[in-house]
Parts: sequence; structure tokens; C-alpha cells
Amino acid sequence: MTKTRNPEVTRKKLLDALQRLLDQKPERLSGKYKINVKSVQEEAGLSLGSAYRYPEVMDAIEEQKVAIAKRDIRKRSAKTDLERLREEKAKEKALKEKYRSALEEAKEKLDRLYAEQTMQQMAMFNLLDIDDKARLLQDSKPKVVRIK
Repeated sequence: MTKTRNPEVTRKKLLDALQRLLDQKPERLSGKYKINVKSVQEEAGLSLGSAYRYPEVMDAIEEQKVAIAKRDIRKRSAKTDLERLREEKAKEKALKEKYRSALEEAKEKLDRLYAEQTMQQMAMFNLLDIDDKARLLQDSKPKVVRIK
């Protein structure tokens, strides 16, 4: 018994199989698969090499492969951009924390220096005799100028 071949039926099987694979609803394949000639032939239930007789099917498969590749490139590009931005944000955050801690350290040091300076001024002031203290306090009064 020989099989009768109907090119239109075979072509339709191949195109339907391609569409099922694109819709991710295969009937015969399971697991991960790529969109290529072999997977379309297997999904259609045809022998290997049968798709090569139909140039329009081969063109459709190739178009879909190119479209998927472009979509994947855009996804990877967007993902790498997102990763790059996240890394930059993390670096900026670390730098900000570094400068914030350096600022806090500088403020603490400045406070200590102000306290030390005030203590030294008070110690020097206490060493003066009473007349020098009075003169110093008199000289340090702000001079007020009247404006008419």
C-alpha cells in the first residue's frame, strides 16, 4: 500500500504546526524547543526533510526565527540596560553613604575642636587678673554706630 501525497495537505500541516509552536501549544512536542525546520516537521508528524519541498513554508519558518531573534535581542538589551542602571544606582548609593559618613565624621571632629578651643579660651581668660579681664570685656563690646 502506497501513500498518496497531497502537497496542499502537507503544506497546511507544516504551517499549522508552525503556528502551534508559535502559540506555544504543541500537540506532539514537549519540553523546550526552538522554532526551526526540524521542530516544525516533528510537530506536523512528517518525516525529516519534508518541509524543504515547500519554499513558502521554509520562508515562513525563517521569518519567524528572525522575528524571535530580534525580540530576544530587544529583551536582552532592555535587561542589560536595566542591570546597568541598577549597578549605577548601587554605586551612587554607596558613594552617597561614603560621603555622608565622612561628613558626619568631619562634623564630630569640628565639634571637638570648638569645644577644645572654648576650653582653652576660658583657661586663658581665667589666668588674667581682674583688671585685664575688665579691660578685655570692655574692648570686646560691639561698637554701635547710630544711623540718623
